[in-house]
Parts: sequence; structure tokens; C-alpha cells
Amino acid sequence: MSIPNSQMELPSVAQHECPEYGKRFSEKNKLTIHFRVHTGEKPFMCTECGKSFTQKQFLTQHQLIHTGEKPFMCTECGKSFRQKQFLTEHQLIHTGEKPFMCMECGKRFRQKHQLTAHLLIHTGEKPYACTECDKHFNKRSSLLSHQRIHTEVKPFVCMECGKSFSDKTYFQRHQRIQMGEKPFSCTECGKRFTTKTKLSSHYTVHTGEKPFACADCGKSFVSKGNLTVHQRTHV
Repeated sequence: MSIPNSQMELPSVAQHECPEYGKRFSEKNKLTIHFRVHTGEKPFMCTECGKSFTQKQFLTQHQLIHTGEKPFMCTECGKSFRQKQFLTEHQLIHTGEKPFMCMECGKRFRQKHQLTAHLLIHTGEKPYACTECDKHFNKRSSLLSHQRIHTEVKPFVCMECGKSFSDKTYFQRHQRIQMGEKPFSCTECGKRFTTKTKLSSHYTVHTGEKPFACADCGKSFVSKGNLTVHQRTHV
């Protein structure tokens, strides 16, 4: 009696096995690419700067840095990106979607690396150490920004006024002031602000929240600045 097709044993879809790791692949070329992890081979080299890559697609993406080409454009705001992945992440700003949630506190993030960095707040881990003063940080970007205090390097230069900054966040804030740009909008009244911090402080007007309390008398204030002014009355 013949075996019905539905009961026939199908061949494995992962025929190609990595001899180092045991991982299996459905196609030989995928195994070849994977094996470069073990050999360190990077056969695709950029003729502009000499940097090498394990896959041709990574080289193609890298070359856009030299050409300045940004083929992936956001249809909402017109901003362009070198990689589709960056466009996809950017579009979450417009949709408001934050798919990555912290299981400790429920806070949500647009990108996985933001969640990973946030989790260090709960663990208390600060794996990035400054070699000059041994201060520790939970993010590499924070360490790099801090190290400029020691080197006195200010790589971010305003093209309008020539002022230099060691920190990218302060530089971007300065540029928004120069341009009169206020990208952070209150969903309650529509008022706009140059920084997210100012928007957050403004929201307390609507919520009635006064998170800044005086340690001397217990009086609360909507902003840290108002608390600071008040504290001078106790001096």
C-alpha cells in the first residue's frame, strides 16, 4: 500500500551544518557567510577607506557613507536615511509605537538598544568606565561624552555662530534655539518647546503635579527652578 503524500517523510530544510558551532542552514551560501564568524574572513573591501566586511550587502550600505546617498525617505517629514532599518526605526516617532517594554517598570521604547540600556538602571550595572577618573556609566555614549571633559575636545560646531560643544545633546538643543525650532508639542494645548525636558515640565500645568518638594518645609513646586528659588528663602 502506498503512503499518502501527507505522511511521507520530508527532507530536512537544514542540510548544511557548521562544523564549529553545529548550527544548521538551509542553503550552502548561508553556511559560508556564517562560517566567516569563525575564520574572521572579510572578503568585501571598501575601495575608499579600506574597511572590510563579511557580506556584500554590508559593504553596499557602508559605501553610502562616502557617496552621501540616503535612498530611504520618510513620507511623513521628508527625512532621509542610508538604511531601511533606520527609516523603520524613525517612523515609530510618527506612529508613537514603542514595541519594546521593560518587564520591571513597564516603560516602553522604540528601539531594542534603548531598552537594553534602560535595563541597566534596574540592575545598577555601569559597565563603561572612564580610564582617567574611574567614573562609571551605564551607556557607552555617556562615557564618550564624559571623556571629552578630560580631552577638552568639542567636535560639535554650530555653523551659525561658531560655538563649539563637547556634548551632542547640548549642541542639538543650541541649534534648535538658533533656528527657532520647537519640535516638542504638548498634546493638551498645542504649546511647543525646544527640549523634551521643558515639555515634560510644562505637562505638570495640566496634571497639577508638583514633583519637586522642599526638604526644609515640604512645599512642592512644578519645576526644579521654582524649588531652587524657594530654597533661598531658607538660607
